[in-house]
Amino acid sequence: MKPWRALPSDPVCRVFAVVGITLGMSSWGFVPHRHLHAKAWASLPLELRLALGNDPTPLVARATDADSRKHTDSLEAARHYFDLDDAHAEGLELWGKPWSDAQQLLQQADSSASVRRLGMLAWQLEWSYWRLVKAWAPSDSSDPDLNEIVRAAADLGHYLGDAHVPLHTSGNYDGQRTGQRGIHALWETHAVEWLLSRPELPACPPRDAVLANYDPVWTPWEIILESHAMVPKVLAAERTWQSMCNRDGHGFRRRGRTMQLAPTSASLAVWDSLTHGHTWPRYCLASQRIAAAWHSAWVDAGAPRAPRLPRASWREQLALYLPQRWADWLLRHSSKP
Repeated sequence: MKPWRALPSDPVCRVFAVVGITLGMSSWGFVPHRHLHAKAWASLPLELRLALGNDPTPLVARATDADSRKHTDSLEAARHYFDLDDAHAEGLELWGKPWSDAQQLLQQADSSASVRRLGMLAWQLEWSYWRLVKAWAPSDSSDPDLNEIVRAAADLGHYLGDAHVPLHTSGNYDGQRTGQRGIHALWETHAVEWLLSRPELPACPPRDAVLANYDPVWTPWEIILESHAMVPKVLAAERTWQSMCNRDGHGFRRRGRTMQLAPTSASLAVWDSLTHGHTWPRYCLASQRIAAAWHSAWVDAGAPRAPRLPRASWREQLALYLPQRWADWLLRHSSKP
């Protein structure tokens, strides 16, 4: 079990730490994940947009499904991270290895521990990629199911977004080992939401999804290595930022129906400066790679045309023009000829 650190002595920092623990396990956060998918959609060619239903709304709405499943699926959480530092600490070299080989190495290192103990992110990205390919090109030659395509694309995009977050590649994912509890939410939720709210925020540089290279096996590992290389800088910046934590650095902010204590805009500007503004470029790169992954999967599926939408039955069509009571009766009896 990962140790919990003592809460800060400053009362405001103490409350913020508790809030950070609550928010910090939500990967990029619901709003940032949906923005990622919307930005990725904007860079897709027309043919691929048509193959995804020609409407970004369902795709953006499902961008957070993977996080929601954590509440109902005990296996879901491990799909969102890979603790590269812990793998090295155990003397494990898992980079680029198939899951079958990785399982053997993990069992040999500690047969009493779960083979999922370090996370599954790299392998999950590969599996999610091929799930999307199969959604576009079903093995039984049946017509593609648009709902399954959208679900598969949304999940692939979500896991790719998580792979670009430095703390999703470390066993010290929330600073709990270094006395920095709450850093997870600070980097990927508070800072990103603050950036998205800035009217002067520069647009992400254009990048053609058609020209971008994406390999379903090697690209995930490359992204994880990139993210992990950022971890020491993120931790160092947070130590400096935390030393500035005082009542002026935090305030109550409405999130949905609740008021929560969070860093102020001024303190987040300081954080952005301490990290040399690396969050927004990383966010943009995540959206570009999501678009590249969708395009690559579509090409691997044979670049299919837009899937046929489910055809409404005559009862469903007639029900649109009937009073509600009659429509309900008609649809309840839809199984009858």
